[in-house]
Amino acid sequence: QWVSKAVIPPISLATTFKQKGPGQHCGYEYSRSGNPTRQCLEQCLAALENGKYGLAFASGLAATDCITKLLQTGDHIVSMDDVYGGTNRYFRQVASRAGIETSFVDCTDAKNVAAAIKPNTKMVWIETPTNPTLRVVDIQAVADIVKQHKDIFLVADNTFMSAYFQRPLN
Repeated sequence: QWVSKAVIPPISLATTFKQKGPGQHCGYEYSRSGNPTRQCLEQCLAALENGKYGLAFASGLAATDCITKLLQTGDHIVSMDDVYGGTNRYFRQVASRAGIETSFVDCTDAKNVAAAIKPNTKMVWIETPTNPTLRVVDIQAVADIVKQHKDIFLVADNTFMSAYFQRPLN
């Protein structure tokens, strides 16, 4: 990945990278779209979480925004009712303006998730442990419900739990 043979990956402070010509980059253009340091971090996080890929964002809400933009007008989200306030506001005030509906349910009982799924549901959003009350969702039970619907994907925000104690991708 890096040619210096340093044991610790070097921190890239470059904001721009040399290109062969306009639009002909060699892997990186500007630091905002990627750099060697961020790529290394993303690969390490993916390996730690047993994921195929990893993406790093400046904030959790930036990740929430990116994931939610996979949806389209008319789609539906089933969300944990006790999510981080910023996520709650994002779904209620931003996603709703894009025509995306959200149902907030107590996902600590997986039956509530199953009952909230509609024909237009495309995403189930759980947070475990929740912020701020630290309620715990059975990720496997919710995943088993989501897997019964080929057009729905599951998001597990585990901000409050390290990969040592919780492995949502497993």
